[in-house]
Amino acid sequence: MRYLTADRIFSGLDYLPENTVLAISQEGILKDITTMEDIDSYAIEHLEGILCPGFVNTHCHLELSHLKGTIKQHTGIVDFGLGVMKHRNDQTEDEQHKAMLEADAEMQKQGIVAVGDISNTSASIKAKLQSPLHYHTFVELLALNPERADLVFNQGRELLEEYERSKLSASLAPHAPYSASLELIGRITNDCYSRKQPTSIHNQESTAENEFFTHKTGDYLRLYKTINIPIDYFKPSGKSSLQTIASSLNPKTKTLLVHNTFTNQNDLETLEKQDRSLYWCLCPTANLYIENTLPDIAMLIENCTLTLGTDSLASNSHLSIIEEINTILKHQPDISLEILLRAATYNGADFLGIEGDFGSLMKNRKCGINLIQGNAGSYSVKKLA
Repeated sequence: MRYLTADRIFSGLDYLPENTVLAISQEGILKDITTMEDIDSYAIEHLEGILCPGFVNTHCHLELSHLKGTIKQHTGIVDFGLGVMKHRNDQTEDEQHKAMLEADAEMQKQGIVAVGDISNTSASIKAKLQSPLHYHTFVELLALNPERADLVFNQGRELLEEYERSKLSASLAPHAPYSASLELIGRITNDCYSRKQPTSIHNQESTAENEFFTHKTGDYLRLYKTINIPIDYFKPSGKSSLQTIASSLNPKTKTLLVHNTFTNQNDLETLEKQDRSLYWCLCPTANLYIENTLPDIAMLIENCTLTLGTDSLASNSHLSIIEEINTILKHQPDISLEILLRAATYNGADFLGIEGDFGSLMKNRKCGINLIQGNAGSYSVKKLA
């Protein structure tokens, strides 16, 4: 048994009293949360830094791990997406599998214990079965043409069943407003509600997305022309993408809005008028990699329940939640570390529905124990259990 204390101990929700001690078994199970007065002083390890639960990475694309360093930075979302399509199958299945295993090992080393992972195929099943991490797979569907909604939904259910047969937690997810029709989004979020599972959707990652929905102008016209997909049927709504799809999202389904780079106050006010179960995921390093800008993080903190994600190695040089926190603090040093740690632990677990096992310090749970050291913007993490 190890008895650990530190300068501060974060529970997943808040900081615990200064005299708190964590009792951890050799198997990494948190056996007790006690005080210094109850443990012989010689047995207590005093650590410099902050102890906290294992991190929850709510947005990752493990399937794209082999694309690390392949796509140029600051191209904008359209050219980034075209780059993924162009290079996605450049490597063999064995090479892709090896890259996924290496990415998974990196997440473990970085103190991540659970992952919300986007998958378009069954390629990541083998790697996930070999991992001690908890994965919830979002089987991602694309079909902007409403006439294809039923076909694509049924194909998605077939892929979902592959994950379920492998005993992996999974649910369906629409890719993004510009690539999933209102009909498909509605079918997916209703299906997730009936199965009591969360869903996820990329949201307002570029100005082009809002231009496309407001006026049917902007860079997404070039995207569809390049990939030779006609969109004559698409009619602009005169509203932002998020405001346009809001009515198609089942309000009772836990829904993760990912990126939110160009979400504004008007979007939030529109959603505030409805009772919804929304979580907002920040992937700041990927935002800088693709669009070279960040969302209005202070606005989102003030109004939303936040989680953190890494996105993929196609848009990031690492899969590290502590580095996502560093990225935020380098650009906005006045943001509270406590808020970011809550986003990185409890909020993520709550969204994935695994808060009974992960996201906070709980007795008799292998919830992960991380030690954060260093200074704001240059923190490092050491996995202790």
